[in-house]
Formats: sequence, C-alpha cells, structure tokens
Amino acid sequence: MIHDELPTTADLLRLAEPRPDTLSVYLPTDPTPAGRERAYAGLKSAVDAAARTLREQGRSRGTQELFRAQWAGLAADDALWGNLSRSLVVLLAPDVAEEYVLANEFAPRTSQGRRFDLAPLVRAVTTPQSAFALTLSSDGWNLWHATGSHRVTELELAGDHADDAADATNRMSIRGRKLLRRLGGDEGQKVLLERYAQVVADAVREELGRLDPSATLPVFLFANDPLGSMFTAQGLPWSITWVRGAPDELRPDQLDAAIRERIGEVNSAALSRRAEAIGNGFADGRASIDLAQVARAAVAGAVGTLIYDMDTEVKGFLDPGSGEVRFDDSGDDLLGLIALEVLRNSGEVRAVRADEITAGIWNGRILAGLRHPLT
Repeated sequence: MIHDELPTTADLLRLAEPRPDTLSVYLPTDPTPAGRERAYAGLKSAVDAAARTLREQGRSRGTQELFRAQWAGLAADDALWGNLSRSLVVLLAPDVAEEYVLANEFAPRTSQGRRFDLAPLVRAVTTPQSAFALTLSSDGWNLWHATGSHRVTELELAGDHADDAADATNRMSIRGRKLLRRLGGDEGQKVLLERYAQVVADAVREELGRLDPSATLPVFLFANDPLGSMFTAQGLPWSITWVRGAPDELRPDQLDAAIRERIGEVNSAALSRRAEAIGNGFADGRASIDLAQVARAAVAGAVGTLIYDMDTEVKGFLDPGSGEVRFDDSGDDLLGLIALEVLRNSGEVRAVRADEITAGIWNGRILAGLRHPLT
C-alpha cells in the first residue's frame, strides 16, 4: 500500500512486531525521469540481494519467490513511480508490503532481519519536520507551510489583511516624496516600512495563532533588510529563522529546499535545550543515561521523554514484561526497542544523530527524562 503521509505511532508499533523475514529499504528520490530510474534500479537491486540472502540462509523457495513477486507488483505500479518526492521507503515481509513516498530526505539504507528497520521513520515521525515560512517584501507577503510528508505550499489566509506595504499604509506607493505627505525621503519610507512590518506581524500572529496556538513550529522568514529586522523586532512567540535574500524571486521548490536545509539546525538547538532541562532532573532521580535502567523505566511507563542516537548499534534482547535487557550481538536494536516501548506508553521520543545534541549531559547514546524516580 502506498502512503504519502508519515506513519502514525500506531503504525510504527504495528510494523515493529517481529516477523520471520523482513526487508527495509530507504532510497533518496526526485520526481524526474532520471530520479525515477535511479530509484527503480536501487529498489530492484535491494530486492534481488534480499532474495539471494534468503537462498543462502536456506529459506524456502516460496519465501524467495514471494519477494520477487512483491517486486513485480511494485515495478508495475505507475501510481508509485509517477508520484515520487524526496524519499521512498519500502517495507516488505511475507505478510506486509508498504511504501511511503515522503518529502523527508532519507539517506540510502537497506536491512534484512526479524524486524523492520524503523529508526529513520521513528526519527521522521517524532522529530518535527514541519515549519511555517513567511516571504516578505514591500511588494507583498505570503505565508507557507512545509511538513514531513509534503513540500511547502502556500497557506490560504482566513482573515482579510493588507496585501503589501502601500495597502498597509493606505498609500498608492511608498516610494517617492509626493505620496508620503508630511513624511519625507528615507526617514518617511522607514516609518512606513515599520508600520507595514507591524501590520504583517499582526496578520501572522492571527493566522498562525489559529494553526499553532502554542507556537511550537519554527517560522522561516525570507526577507531583505530593512524589512527583515523590522519584522523580527515585533516580538512574535514563534522561533524565527531569518533567511536573507530577495523573496519575490523564489519558487516554491526553492523555498522548500531552503527550509529543509536549515530545519535540522533549528531542531538541534531546541533539542539541546531540552536535553539540558532533562539533565537538571538527575539530582532527584528523574533522569538517566544508563541503558539498562532506561529500559526498565520504559517498560514500566516511567519515561516521559527519550532522546537516543539512531545510528548507535546496541544489540540484544528486551524482556517486555520486566524491562530486563540482555546484550547479544545476535539480538535486535535495543535502542529502537526501548524507543518503541516509550511510544507504546505515550512517552515522547526524539531519534537523533549523536552530534546534533550539544548539551553537557548528553553521552552520545541515550538520555531519558523520567515521569517519576524509579524505586
């Protein structure tokens, strides 16, 4: 089944169940003929390699042929290849065939085993990839929204707002002395632009307040000086990242690329602050960096927030009843299993790369904020 939305937490928990034979493929893509050919070849190569591995492991011919039959179905699916975005995620098993066509950009990654490799998807689901954008110039302004599943699109405004600087200041133009009344030259233009920035800020506050009342998503501001600095001085509650440049010349795909390029840094800074706050709970037993202790807390539903390195491999087995861990190279990804337990118990998970967290408490592997101290 093709999905163009990220999986839900319930989907992740369903997909996390152990299965006899799984194939997980992550491919970067682009919706061009050349991009489709690369994705097609990459997926075919991964399925062929999986079938060879199954043969070498002595799996039945029927199991091997099932993977090839699943590939044949994917290869003939015009709806899949005709609607690629930035990444393609394919999860195959004897009882599962799911494809995710997403705006997130995943690095190439293929794995086989007893469980699907869900670490990149957990990261995409649990780490905010959504943002708003504002393109602002004296000739007009627009609000945009980018998500983890879809490229940036222009927001339809609910209110009635000024279209541009002239409209915001009740003038035919903000250029030229004659139409500035008693405000002359550069000083007059500066006053009018400041008023325009205030009017746009009020409109943004109204529009985004409906969509994000807690101001949790970042806002990327595309503007030149002096409007950019005037707007950022308006004290909006959202975190604003200013991207300098001429916004009127940017196409939607260029806006989207600029947002994706910078959103990682924005999330990293926010997560580092979050990690520092969690670290303050060590004194009263409300934080831990010990994997075995975190595992017990996760199974008991005591982990409120988990931050873990998605690229660190710690293999072993997790007892879903007691939370006891046993380290074993033939086992599963323990960090991933712990993360899924936290999600199962309505905790918050952040899958990161080790260098994305700069907090002093971060050990490069795992950090848990506990709902209550463990007894």
